[in-house]
Amino acid sequence: MLGKRRAAWALRLLAADGLVLLGSFVVAYHLRVLLDEPLGRRAAPLGRYLWLLQLILPVWIGLLAALGAYGVRWTTRSRAWLILRVSAVGLVLVTAGLFLVKESEVNRSVLALFAAVSAVALWSERGLIHAWLRRAGHGERWSRLALVVGTDERAKRLVSALKQYPEAGWVVRACLSLDPAAVERTVADTPVIGSLGDLPDILQGEGVVDEVFFAVPPERLGEITDALETCESLGVDTRVLVDLYRPAQAHPFVEELFALPFYGFSPTLTRQGVLAAKRLLDIAGASALLLAGLPLFLLIALAIKLTSRGPIIFRQARSGFHGRHFWMYKFRTMVEGAERMRDQVAHLNEMSGPVFKAAGDPRLTAVGRFLRKLSLDELPQLCNVLTGEMSLVGPRPLPVYEASRIKGAQRRRLAMRPGMTGLWQVSGRNAVDFDGWMQLDLFYVDRWSLGLDVKILLRTIPVVLRGEGAS
Repeated sequence: MLGKRRAAWALRLLAADGLVLLGSFVVAYHLRVLLDEPLGRRAAPLGRYLWLLQLILPVWIGLLAALGAYGVRWTTRSRAWLILRVSAVGLVLVTAGLFLVKESEVNRSVLALFAAVSAVALWSERGLIHAWLRRAGHGERWSRLALVVGTDERAKRLVSALKQYPEAGWVVRACLSLDPAAVERTVADTPVIGSLGDLPDILQGEGVVDEVFFAVPPERLGEITDALETCESLGVDTRVLVDLYRPAQAHPFVEELFALPFYGFSPTLTRQGVLAAKRLLDIAGASALLLAGLPLFLLIALAIKLTSRGPIIFRQARSGFHGRHFWMYKFRTMVEGAERMRDQVAHLNEMSGPVFKAAGDPRLTAVGRFLRKLSLDELPQLCNVLTGEMSLVGPRPLPVYEASRIKGAQRRRLAMRPGMTGLWQVSGRNAVDFDGWMQLDLFYVDRWSLGLDVKILLRTIPVVLRGEGAS
């Protein structure tokens, strides 16, 4: 069965990746040794580093799997982007793991060199495999031989795509029309050898057919039921091109629920493996920052307590994932009872839309103004990240009373878990009006990826160091 062949191919590819990663680790170690020699330093023996592979291999292989590297044929550009994301996120996760276990004997430069060497090696390995597949894709032995049912424009697009990317593993043998009286003789230079009624005879003939693609108009999907049953009974794989609705932004997906097939749309990427990797990054990052920042938290708490009356931590009801209410925590930056003074300072609002932002808010304390400038008041939200109410990266959660005033397409920002930082924060938050803010949030929701998260996290560092936090 083709499913078993694909699983076997994925396992072989996984094994090849494992060997490449092992080799990359050895190369990275020896590069470190070469760099140490001119400085008169002696590196620890390789054996002292080998235990790291127990951490590196699962992380790198897991990220490759989560990003779909074993289930999709990639173009050169997308392949490079995938590998760069794996290297960047993998380096962050492994470094955070070493920090959590307080491992101090490992030279971190070996990890950085490994990330760089493995990226080049994986890209080269996939490039060689890609080239081999393009060559092998023209032969029947390594290809899935397919029939395409349909002769209209959608069928032409499908056949053209399958021909353009032979490395995807399909070779189109022929096409079938829906009607016996159809006049088309070719579809994208592929012969039309009969109609849908001829399918049973063709599948039981001498020619090999691994898979049948159905590219028919939505209003005629009911006509292919018998053909689907025929393919099922004969053990032939099928794929149905479904274009009932073409979403502007949402991602389509197919799943079986209660033994019923569903074709759905989600405003965000729904691959569970990728979402799990995002959650893993959240937990690792938040845990590391909480442990590393504990002395700083104590100093901030002391400064707040000594300079103004009121609690150290301020909590506020915010709108989270799909509008769920949760308590968001911050270091208190305003005078006690500031929430009850909202109406008194409403005239100071400098932000358009339903939100309140005022650089000269008189409710701010001296310590609070300093904390906001460096975004240090946000640090308690690491607890919200650990509990799953927030993420390290995502749209900024608004107070419930402000979020309730947002209507229409802008509410799509709630389709992602809210974050401590996001595109708005790293794009000049104080200089961006409300509509621009919402556009940045929607861009994040529509284009989200692990790579984008890492990019935003890296851009957050200089923003914080330059004191470009909330005014």
